[in-house]
Order: sequence, then structure tokens, then C-alpha cells
Amino acid sequence: MAIMMCMLVSTQSRFDVLMDKGTGMMDRQESKASTAGSRVGHDGGESGTTEQPGERAVRLDEIKLAIGDAFQIQAQTEQTEARYYVKLIGYLRGKSVLVTMPEADGAICYVREGQAFVVRFFSGKNAYAFTANVLRSSSIPFPHMHLGYPPLVRGLIIRVGERVPVRIICAIILPEGTRTVTAAGLLTNLSVSGAMVSSKTRLGSKGDPLLIKFRVDIREIEFVMSTDATIRSVSQDTSGGFLHGVEFAGMTNDAAIALTAFVYQKLADPSR
Repeated sequence: MAIMMCMLVSTQSRFDVLMDKGTGMMDRQESKASTAGSRVGHDGGESGTTEQPGERAVRLDEIKLAIGDAFQIQAQTEQTEARYYVKLIGYLRGKSVLVTMPEADGAICYVREGQAFVVRFFSGKNAYAFTANVLRSSSIPFPHMHLGYPPLVRGLIIRVGERVPVRIICAIILPEGTRTVTAAGLLTNLSVSGAMVSSKTRLGSKGDPLLIKFRVDIREIEFVMSTDATIRSVSQDTSGGFLHGVEFAGMTNDAAIALTAFVYQKLADPSR
């Protein structure tokens, strides 16, 4: 199997953790699907495959993709774990997926026709993966390549409101007149859309804005999260402290991906 002609300088960004944790478990199923193409039709029909909990098989054109969306591609070889980032140019159902050529350190990484890749991407709150071979690459009018159109794409689905129990210390920044004050709190449950914040003092009333900062560990990598939030509920617990249900808002893509990865990690292995 052909190998990419230049190696990726380690600048892992948006997808690494989520795709390692989330779609890694789908890779073998994708490989199985790609080698069993005769049993899977382009109309999305599937025979003899079993979906795992939290996963579903969908057609690529059912996913809300936009021109310019980022894909992560990884060569299917044992000799390299290099990942490359490309952008979606477009696709034609049943024909090909058109993407930009991968780059590393500012240089184009040329690929060979027939080379196989695992393709991973993120849409909404869900992670997706499929395998594809390079059909054709060209530098005219700009570097691009055609990947084989996948019969089906495996999706890792995380429900927006699905919460996991946690105990994570957090800092809460509150507006107070023309200045801000910082309070300490404890996240007791967490989802991709919000959290329950426990604190000794009342942080505000329903509808009040605040900023929450906390850290999560994903595959032994620490991520610092900082996101705006709105208080949606306030109650008092048995110890006299306060519980605040908050909804996240304005979270960056990087933060959303990391948080989704963390929630999935806890769902898959609550002991972590």
C-alpha cells in the first residue's frame, strides 16, 4: 500500500481526540464495509451489518455538510499514524468526494491513486467516519483529489442532553456592575449543552449570564474549557449550598469537540 510522500508535522487540532476516541471504534467496521461493497448498495441499503450502541449508518448526503468543512484523513497503513487535514470541495452521490490535497508544513503531500484512507469528520455534535480510496489527484487548476464515494458513513451519535456524572472543580466569572467577580464551583454533571454547577453561594438568577472555566482529561490530555453560559434553574441542596443548571452558549468548535469527546469517554467508560 502506498504511503504519503511527506509526513505531517504534529499540529493536531480539531479532530484528534474526538476522532481517536469516538470514531476509532468504527474504523474496523468501516474497513469491513469497504471490503463488502457488493453487499451494500449506493441507495443506502445494508445487509449483514450490525450497528453498535450510539452508532448509526447514514448516507453521506444525509449529513449537513458545507463546502469548506474540514476532514481528517489517515493512511491505512501500519507504518504511519500521520493525520492530515483537507477541506471538502463537493461530492456527487455514487461517484466521488472532492477534497483539497493534504499539506504538511506548507508543502503539498502528493498521494497515489488507489491509496486507502480513513476519513473522519465532525458535523453538529456527531462524529463520522468512512474509508475511501483515492480515485484521481490533480494539481490543475489547484491541488485536489477525488475519493471514492462511500456506500455508507458510520456516525457516532451523542444526544445533546445526555449528561454524565462528574466532579470537576470550576471557576465562575460573574458580571457585577462594571467589573467581574470570580467564584468557585463544582460541576456535578455535564453534557455537550450544559452542566449542573454546585456552589456555596448563589451565583445568580434564572436568565443571568456567566462564564465557566474548567478542565477535562481526555486520553491523558488536559483540555482547558472556557465558555459562556446562562443560568436556567436554581435550587438549594440539602447541605445549604446551591445547584445551578446552566446552558452553554457560544462554545468554539474546538471546545465543542473536546467536550463531546469527554462526554463520550465517560459514557463508554464511567470509571475514567
